[in-house]
Amino acid sequence: MPCKEVHQHLGLGTEPRHVEGIRSKLKRLVERGILAEPSSGLFKVDGKEQGW
Repeated sequence: MPCKEVHQHLGLGTEPRHVEGIRSKLKRLVERGILAEPSSGLFKVDGKEQGW
């Protein structure tokens, strides 16, 4: 799911400054192994890493 779509699902504004804040948080979750980034700008829950 693209960052902008994640932002919309959370009910937050779609201004670039807000989206960039969420993007950096999603990148941190990728580093921690909670999310996966299969391609640039797309994020998904990485169930294998979570044991799902």
